[in-house]
Amino acid sequence: MSEDDTTAHSSKRRPFLKAGAGAVAVSLAGCTGDDSEGTPTEGTVEPATDSTPDTVDEGEEITEGGDFRYGMSNAPAGLNALSTSSSYSWVILDQIHAYGTSIDPVTFEVHPNLFTDWTVENVDSGEPDVYFNVRDGLTFNDGEDFGIDDVIFTYNFLKEAQPGRYANNISPVETVEEASNDWDVHMKLSKPVGTYDTTQLGLPMLPKHVWSDVDPAEFSQYKPTETTYEVDGTEYSGPVGLGAGRITRYEPDTSVEVTYRDDYTLNDLQWLEDHDNLRAGGPFIDTLRVNVYGSSEALQQAFLQEDAIDAMYGSIQPSNIPKVEDKEGARIVTGSDTGYSHYSFNMRRTPLDDTIFRQTMGFLFDHIRWTDQLNRETELRGAFVMPPGYEAVRPETAVDGAEINEHPATKAFDFLQDQPGVPNFSAIKAYLKNGEPIHGEEGSYADGEREYPGSLTGASADETEARHEYTWGSVESDVLQDQPGVEEEIRVNGKTITEILGRPLEMMMYPPQDSPLSAQMVENFVGQLRSLGIPVERNVLTFNTMLNEVYRDVNFDIFPMGWTSLSPFAVSTLDSLFTSDNAHGPDSEHESLLNNPMGYGLEGVPGADDLIKDALSTMDTEERNSKARQAVEKIYLDYPTQVNSHAIPQWPVNEAKWKGYVEGIPSPGDSYVAWQFQNVHLKE
Repeated sequence: MSEDDTTAHSSKRRPFLKAGAGAVAVSLAGCTGDDSEGTPTEGTVEPATDSTPDTVDEGEEITEGGDFRYGMSNAPAGLNALSTSSSYSWVILDQIHAYGTSIDPVTFEVHPNLFTDWTVENVDSGEPDVYFNVRDGLTFNDGEDFGIDDVIFTYNFLKEAQPGRYANNISPVETVEEASNDWDVHMKLSKPVGTYDTTQLGLPMLPKHVWSDVDPAEFSQYKPTETTYEVDGTEYSGPVGLGAGRITRYEPDTSVEVTYRDDYTLNDLQWLEDHDNLRAGGPFIDTLRVNVYGSSEALQQAFLQEDAIDAMYGSIQPSNIPKVEDKEGARIVTGSDTGYSHYSFNMRRTPLDDTIFRQTMGFLFDHIRWTDQLNRETELRGAFVMPPGYEAVRPETAVDGAEINEHPATKAFDFLQDQPGVPNFSAIKAYLKNGEPIHGEEGSYADGEREYPGSLTGASADETEARHEYTWGSVESDVLQDQPGVEEEIRVNGKTITEILGRPLEMMMYPPQDSPLSAQMVENFVGQLRSLGIPVERNVLTFNTMLNEVYRDVNFDIFPMGWTSLSPFAVSTLDSLFTSDNAHGPDSEHESLLNNPMGYGLEGVPGADDLIKDALSTMDTEERNSKARQAVEKIYLDYPTQVNSHAIPQWPVNEAKWKGYVEGIPSPGDSYVAWQFQNVHLKE
């Protein structure tokens, strides 16, 4: 199956997994472990780092036309908007479908789209009333008119079908009907939802004249590519939607072609006309030609050597950055990450149930080695579970003048060195022996080697002292006896970890041939843990095997992975990834994949359920963001997951023929690539 992601226009951003620390993005529902890291290169690599959006020259004359060639490594997994989670599918579907509201990819403001305006009333009742108006004069790509009936049909169909992709969006919706006042539509919610304008109003609208023939109970069986329609004497086959595109070729294993209609007006909206960094009136290209190459390596080479494509899905490998720089007419567009890479811990197991022990992992992970040396500065140091580009929900925003990712409070658990590349083991031992984790209060920690200024938001960890007593004694575990230079082994309440678990701790990793950079980092990390006297062994698993072991069976100690396509509003992501609702408890039957394998928030371990649920139901934007920031920082202090890094996307493009690429937006070559297709145009 293919990579999974969400769409640039989809307001409800469902989080998706990415394999390894900076590899591919895949969802829980169908995934692959394709490597996208490449291997380290000799010499200097200078990645693109300036992600400042360019200002649009409104007086520039646009040359329209041309076929833009875009490459993907995997085939789309169908074009049913209700059943496919494939990011490759959504590259195409975003050209076909349109959404009730639209998120600005630069500012993350919510703008009108299919719906022109909206309001919410009776919030204090606990069952808010949402009213909104539907834009007049729009047509589906098959020429049929769009109206209020299609909107009401869409919501009722989704309520009955309950497709997994939109289940969280539709579940709070009690009723949707034609309004009896001056508004067009009345939506009744069962509870306050802080992001109603992007979750409940941000859905793709379905054409009633097509989907009314589909049984909601069997929506996943519907194949839109078998739908045919005629416009101006030309016959098309493919999904019907309110987007600018029509499918003119669909051979998913090799190529897909989307042709744009001339009568499209949805990209002429006033907010686009007024935008400094986006251009109204697109798409300006005639056709989007999508070529499928079957592997990441073949895709990279198609851009570098064959001159077969103008741009590709995702980023160029770090090892190939110099080749892009040397390629005539090519350049790299950069932007910001929509997620993070991490190691996460099973909080149900001793000593990983102890906040201070989990925090100690951070003192042993060499961020500099990972970001600067192995990834050649194409990754940013990690701290919080919201990427740096999502400033409104980053804890630094709570303090005037606090620089994103640079304030000392973001570096509480950074690699603690007494010389380059060597952890300060004596200070780390003192930190554990002292038994006071960094929990939000200002203080001096790790034998005076770490000065923590206090939390940015007022957040505090649940645990202010260690659960266990940590001492060191003779080396007993076999895995440490085989490690050169280890003279002492840690004791937890007087016992070795091997005695407690019946084995050493296990660090999962991917096969080195699949993720070479991640493998090198695991080797370094495991070595540092062992040098502190912690018995750790590696467990090599393929991505799909690891997925089930972690997210379904909860059979792990420490695992590497990542998330992408997180919500810029934070709350839906935090609810999905960090509440106990999405964790397997002691009585779970483990039949399903749940997003919180750490067990964060379960009884007996730290959690942020109350903060997250409160933020999720807050309908005032600034108040919601403030609560979200506090939840994000609490997760950082509780340390259920160690955020290793955030990618700096390196999207290679053909600049000799095309211009108008949008800089500085999240994931410019994949999750948000629909904005590129709307803005790019011929140079002459």
